Amino acid sequence: MKMKRLAASAAALALLANAVPAAAADSRSPVSMWVNGNALTFAEARPYEEAGNVLVPIRAAAERIGFRVSFDADTYEVGLSSPDVNVTFRAGTAAATVNGRETVFAPASAVVQNRVFVPLSFFETVLGFETAYRDDVKAAEVRGGALDPKALVADIVSLLVDGSYQQLSDEWFADELKAAVPVEALAAGWDDAAPIAGAFLGVKSAQTAPLDAETLGVEAVAAFDRMNFKVSLAINGERRLVGLLLQPAATEAAAPASVVEEEVVVGAGTAYELGGTLTLPAAAEGPVPAVVLVQGSGPSDRNETAGAYAPFRDLAWGLAQQGIAVLRYDKRTYAYGDKFTPEEAAAITVAEESVDDAVAAAELLKRDGRIDASQVYVIGHSQGGMLAPRIDAEGGDFAGLVLLAGSPRTLWELIYDQNMAFIEAMDDADPAKQANLNSIEAEYKKAQSVAAMTDDEAKNRSVFGFPAYYFKEMDAFDLPAYVEELKKPVLVLQGEDDFQVYAEKDFAMYKEIFGERDGVTYKLYPGLNHFFVDYDGPGAGTLGEYNVPGAVSQDVIDDIAAWISKQS
Repeated sequence: MKMKRLAASAAALALLANAVPAAAADSRSPVSMWVNGNALTFAEARPYEEAGNVLVPIRAAAERIGFRVSFDADTYEVGLSSPDVNVTFRAGTAAATVNGRETVFAPASAVVQNRVFVPLSFFETVLGFETAYRDDVKAAEVRGGALDPKALVADIVSLLVDGSYQQLSDEWFADELKAAVPVEALAAGWDDAAPIAGAFLGVKSAQTAPLDAETLGVEAVAAFDRMNFKVSLAINGERRLVGLLLQPAATEAAAPASVVEEEVVVGAGTAYELGGTLTLPAAAEGPVPAVVLVQGSGPSDRNETAGAYAPFRDLAWGLAQQGIAVLRYDKRTYAYGDKFTPEEAAAITVAEESVDDAVAAAELLKRDGRIDASQVYVIGHSQGGMLAPRIDAEGGDFAGLVLLAGSPRTLWELIYDQNMAFIEAMDDADPAKQANLNSIEAEYKKAQSVAAMTDDEAKNRSVFGFPAYYFKEMDAFDLPAYVEELKKPVLVLQGEDDFQVYAEKDFAMYKEIFGERDGVTYKLYPGLNHFFVDYDGPGAGTLGEYNVPGAVSQDVIDDIAAWISKQS
């Protein structure tokens, strides 16, 4: 569950400006064209898409990437030449001669309105350039030579790291980005992130693809001494940035040789199919126990990526190495959130967001012959831990429950506590402190009145940044009562350094509800935070610590594996 802080995230540095694709002018679908990061304009003939193929006027595009173009009107032979490449082909055919060797491409070239067109694939198959096409926005790209995305990202990040904020803005920002992100905000954001990131080492990877008909996207990973950043750029036709976003990136790693992973679909055949990963012990013999992983609040991928953490990946690999299969999957609000209408977003509840999909995940495991259907467990983290008893009661029917940093309290109580802790840490001389306090108290008062709202009222009001209806539905289910009624084995784990869910309140409340009941095990881990990572360094005790790469404690993984083994 992510703390709803009042200050902007130090690492998030911009907004993306979206453009509207052009409408079709005739029976063919016109296509916008990018060549090495520049929008290509056409005086007459322009690219188009027909029957699933993109056709490009060869002269305009080839000249932009550095080729001399010739055309023999008698033979219909087209020639392309550069210092090291000579290409000839006859318009209307699907074969070209490249430096004396014949190369076949598809579909065939064509002559339309006295202009020679070639398929987009021609640039890749014949000329060796990279291509990309976004059918949804009718935007094609040819890249190679002039635009080096790694060099582009390196230049931008270097200016940021060097503190050349004004130069970065002057040289790269489009007017709309200058307005959205003033130099002062740029400086403040990076000054907060710099001590955590460490020295800039370089750009590990970079690739480009059209975002829409007028905007080119660049996605890259920039490596720093203590962490990696995912860098997202949006570039307009004038080679200016209309979007810049830096986000902490989880450390890349390969799965251990002792496990195997396969792609699965949770909720196959429903309106909300979710991509997932099933991790299995490579040396498994016979049906094995398994767990379903349920994320905390907010949109989350299958790894529950948070800053530089990938806790569900850590759990999946660690448990599979000890003979336990693990299913993790993308959360519905992560996979489909950008497709929800405002009305749908206001009406979504934890039932659709978490409960229904976790039940479907459990059913998927139980149908798999490699899994012991009587030994399927749930591991819920944060809000997932809060909801685990409800998921079990509403169809999960698990063999046991593992609650990681969960709580039997209401979500809005937790969010209130999180914000109050943030405000209390502010300097008393800061004039924003009282303003923030007043805002939080007002939200808290609204949260206390949610139960009395009608459904329509709740769908049209917000509380702590959530639709009020989200809290109303969740509060209609008595979480402490679900916990009280549990008769199955339960493992309750909590990090002592967790500043989002509290050992002295939430962990203690579980112990109060469960008491000394048989089958319930508790463990509190000194030094571990909300994601069960041991961290003590810059930004400790704030969201900034999640930006420094770290892994779920091996002690936690071992304890969960031993507990499951004991139940089976």
